[in-house]
Amino acid sequence: MSNLYSLKATLPTVFISKSQIANRVAELAEEVKNFYLSQNNLEQNENIIVIGVLKGAFIFTADLIRALKLPTQLEFVRIASYGDSTKSNGILNIPDLALPNNIVNKHILIVEDIVDTGKTASFLKQYIQDQFNPKSLKLASLLSKPSRRAVEIDPDFYGFEIEDKFVIGYGLDFGEKYRELDYLGILNED
Repeated sequence: MSNLYSLKATLPTVFISKSQIANRVAELAEEVKNFYLSQNNLEQNENIIVIGVLKGAFIFTADLIRALKLPTQLEFVRIASYGDSTKSNGILNIPDLALPNNIVNKHILIVEDIVDTGKTASFLKQYIQDQFNPKSLKLASLLSKPSRRAVEIDPDFYGFEIEDKFVIGYGLDFGEKYRELDYLGILNED
């Protein structure tokens, strides 16, 4: 019992609540859905290829595709630039970029947890454009932190714009901790 209590005592305070996230994800799904239905005229039974960026975006990706209510094909890639630090080191760690060939010339939506420096999103968009020649290529991110941009890229769809704080929870971690939180909190570096 004491371990559980001490863990709760160290949990971050709520920055963006579970209900705020749920409401915004639903709104975001409508924005994405409207784009695909009105702008690109998805052909009947055509899937949107959703590529979630592991590990941070896995919860957001799941919630987004459930709310989207459109046919999707789900894929994942692994790219990281934080490690155990609260700042991106600028070096991309790319353990898995394996994507199937059946996504060539399709509508592709990359789903990120956060667009911070923009290096990961920029790299991934360029890689997918070069390798798969998509009909459309869009980027959805739960969070956007424009004050930290090192490259010029903005998400096409984003949930929340935040200041330069290190956010954890709802899939986002610090050293593989806090992903399970159902809200977003600010990491206190005391």
